[in-house]
Amino acid sequence: MISNVPSENSSFNAQQPEISFATSNKGNPLIICDNYLFRCNKTTISKKYWICTEKGCSVYIHTNVNKELISISGNHNHSANPDQLEAKILRDKMKERILTETTPITKIYDEEIVKAKLSKAAAVILPTVIEYRSNMSKARRKITPVIPSSVIFDIPESYQQTL
Repeated sequence: MISNVPSENSSFNAQQPEISFATSNKGNPLIICDNYLFRCNKTTISKKYWICTEKGCSVYIHTNVNKELISISGNHNHSANPDQLEAKILRDKMKERILTETTPITKIYDEEIVKAKLSKAAAVILPTVIEYRSNMSKARRKITPVIPSSVIFDIPESYQQTL
Protein backbone atom coordinates (compact mmCIF):
# COMPACT_ATOMS: atom_id res chain seq x y z
CA MET A 1 0.00 0.00 0.00
CA ILE A 2 1.10 3.52 -0.70
CA SER A 3 1.39 5.96 2.16
CA ASN A 4 2.28 9.61 1.81
CA VAL A 5 3.00 12.54 4.12
CA PRO A 6 0.05 14.98 4.18
CA SER A 7 0.48 18.55 3.05
CA GLU A 8 0.07 21.42 5.54
CA ASN A 9 -3.31 22.51 4.17
CA SER A 10 -4.88 19.05 4.20
CA SER A 11 -8.18 18.60 6.00
CA PHE A 12 -7.75 15.26 7.72
CA ASN A 13 -6.57 13.96 11.09
CA ALA A 14 -2.97 13.85 12.24
CA GLN A 15 -2.73 10.19 11.20
CA GLN A 16 -2.19 9.75 7.47
CA PRO A 17 -4.62 7.24 5.90
CA GLU A 18 -3.23 4.43 3.78
CA ILE A 19 -4.20 4.44 0.13
CA SER A 20 -3.86 1.77 -2.49
CA PHE A 21 -4.96 1.49 -6.08
CA ALA A 22 -7.24 -0.93 -7.89
CA THR A 23 -9.02 -1.18 -11.22
CA SER A 24 -12.74 -1.04 -11.87
CA ASN A 25 -14.60 -3.66 -13.90
CA LYS A 26 -14.29 -1.37 -16.90
CA GLY A 27 -10.54 -0.83 -16.46
CA ASN A 28 -10.68 2.60 -14.81
CA PRO A 29 -8.45 3.44 -11.83
CA LEU A 30 -9.84 3.29 -8.28
CA ILE A 31 -8.40 4.37 -4.92
CA ILE A 32 -8.93 2.38 -1.75
CA CYS A 33 -8.62 4.60 1.33
CA ASP A 34 -9.57 3.43 4.84
CA ASN A 35 -11.73 0.60 3.39
CA TYR A 36 -13.68 3.02 1.17
CA LEU A 37 -13.56 2.92 -2.62
CA PHE A 38 -13.12 6.08 -4.75
CA ARG A 39 -13.33 6.58 -8.51
CA CYS A 40 -11.70 9.35 -10.54
CA ASN A 41 -14.21 12.16 -10.99
CA LYS A 42 -12.07 14.82 -12.67
CA THR A 43 -8.48 15.33 -13.80
CA THR A 44 -6.68 18.64 -14.22
CA ILE A 45 -3.08 19.41 -15.15
CA SER A 46 -1.85 19.15 -11.57
CA LYS A 47 -4.57 17.27 -9.62
CA LYS A 48 -6.95 14.34 -9.74
CA TYR A 49 -10.26 14.49 -7.92
CA TRP A 50 -11.69 11.21 -6.63
CA ILE A 51 -15.25 10.72 -5.34
CA CYS A 52 -16.61 7.92 -3.15
CA THR A 53 -18.28 5.22 -5.25
CA GLU A 54 -21.24 4.95 -2.88
CA LYS A 55 -24.21 6.79 -4.36
CA GLY A 56 -25.08 9.90 -2.36
CA CYS A 57 -21.76 10.05 -0.48
CA SER A 58 -19.93 13.33 -1.06
CA VAL A 59 -16.44 12.52 0.24
CA TYR A 60 -13.65 13.64 -2.09
CA ILE A 61 -9.95 12.81 -2.24
CA HIS A 62 -7.49 15.05 -4.04
CA THR A 63 -4.22 13.62 -5.36
CA ASN A 64 -1.52 15.04 -7.54
CA VAL A 65 -0.91 13.48 -10.96
CA ASN A 66 1.64 11.11 -9.39
CA LYS A 67 -1.18 9.69 -7.22
CA GLU A 68 0.22 11.16 -3.99
CA LEU A 69 -2.47 12.08 -1.47
CA ILE A 70 -3.06 15.82 -1.01
CA SER A 71 -6.31 16.01 0.97
CA ILE A 72 -9.56 14.34 1.96
CA SER A 73 -12.74 16.37 2.40
CA GLY A 74 -16.07 15.40 3.94
CA ASN A 75 -17.44 12.56 6.05
CA HIS A 76 -18.92 9.34 4.73
CA ASN A 77 -22.65 8.86 5.20
CA HIS A 78 -22.28 5.06 5.08
CA SER A 79 -20.14 2.46 6.79
CA ALA A 80 -17.02 0.93 5.25
CA ASN A 81 -17.28 -2.57 3.82
CA PRO A 82 -13.85 -4.21 4.16
CA ASP A 83 -15.22 -7.64 3.20
CA GLN A 84 -16.50 -6.29 -0.11
CA LEU A 85 -13.09 -4.75 -0.82
CA GLU A 86 -11.28 -7.95 0.14
CA ALA A 87 -13.46 -9.88 -2.31
CA LYS A 88 -12.91 -7.29 -5.05
CA ILE A 89 -9.14 -7.35 -4.64
CA LEU A 90 -9.16 -11.15 -4.85
CA ARG A 91 -11.36 -11.09 -7.97
CA ASP A 92 -8.95 -8.60 -9.57
CA LYS A 93 -5.96 -10.85 -8.78
CA MET A 94 -7.75 -13.85 -10.26
CA LYS A 95 -8.74 -11.91 -13.39
CA GLU A 96 -5.18 -10.72 -13.92
CA ARG A 97 -3.87 -14.29 -13.69
CA ILE A 98 -6.62 -15.62 -15.96
CA LEU A 99 -5.82 -13.07 -18.65
CA THR A 100 -2.05 -13.65 -18.52
CA GLU A 101 -1.86 -17.43 -17.98
CA THR A 102 -3.26 -20.40 -19.86
CA THR A 103 -3.92 -22.34 -16.65
CA PRO A 104 -7.55 -23.54 -16.36
CA ILE A 105 -9.84 -20.99 -14.73
CA THR A 106 -11.08 -23.36 -12.04
CA LYS A 107 -7.51 -24.17 -11.01
CA ILE A 108 -6.60 -20.46 -10.74
CA TYR A 109 -9.80 -19.85 -8.75
CA ASP A 110 -9.00 -22.66 -6.29
CA GLU A 111 -5.34 -21.61 -5.87
CA GLU A 112 -6.19 -17.96 -5.24
CA ILE A 113 -8.96 -18.81 -2.75
CA VAL A 114 -6.52 -20.94 -0.74
CA LYS A 115 -3.80 -18.24 -0.83
CA ALA A 116 -6.16 -15.41 0.14
CA LYS A 117 -7.31 -16.79 3.52
CA LEU A 118 -10.53 -14.79 3.29
CA SER A 119 -12.78 -13.90 6.18
CA LYS A 120 -16.10 -15.75 6.25
CA ALA A 121 -18.00 -12.62 5.24
CA ALA A 122 -15.74 -12.04 2.22
CA ALA A 123 -16.03 -15.70 1.20
CA VAL A 124 -19.82 -15.37 1.15
CA ILE A 125 -19.60 -12.35 -1.18
CA LEU A 126 -17.40 -14.13 -3.75
CA PRO A 127 -19.10 -15.68 -6.77
CA THR A 128 -19.03 -19.46 -7.04
CA VAL A 129 -16.48 -21.05 -9.36
CA ILE A 130 -19.21 -21.76 -11.93
CA GLU A 131 -20.41 -18.13 -11.98
CA TYR A 132 -16.86 -16.82 -12.09
CA ARG A 133 -15.72 -19.26 -14.78
CA SER A 134 -18.38 -18.15 -17.26
CA ASN A 135 -17.47 -14.46 -16.84
CA MET A 136 -13.74 -15.06 -17.03
CA SER A 137 -14.04 -17.39 -20.03
CA LYS A 138 -15.65 -14.49 -21.86
CA ALA A 139 -12.82 -12.12 -20.82
CA ARG A 140 -10.18 -14.65 -21.88
CA ARG A 141 -11.88 -15.19 -25.26
CA LYS A 142 -11.72 -11.43 -25.93
CA ILE A 143 -7.92 -11.43 -25.78
CA THR A 144 -7.38 -14.79 -27.52
CA PRO A 145 -6.46 -14.39 -31.21
CA VAL A 146 -9.06 -15.46 -33.77
CA ILE A 147 -8.65 -18.67 -35.75
CA PRO A 148 -6.93 -17.83 -39.06
CA SER A 149 -8.89 -18.29 -42.29
CA SER A 150 -5.81 -19.06 -44.43
CA VAL A 151 -2.72 -21.19 -44.07
CA ILE A 152 -0.41 -18.17 -43.91
CA PHE A 153 -0.47 -16.46 -40.51
CA ASP A 154 1.81 -15.28 -37.71
CA ILE A 155 1.75 -17.08 -34.38
CA PRO A 156 1.81 -14.57 -31.50
CA GLU A 157 4.87 -14.74 -29.22
CA SER A 158 2.84 -15.82 -26.18
CA TYR A 159 1.55 -18.88 -28.07
CA GLN A 160 4.97 -19.99 -29.37
CA GLN A 161 6.23 -21.23 -26.00
CA THR A 162 5.52 -24.71 -24.69
CA LEU A 163 5.48 -25.72 -21.07
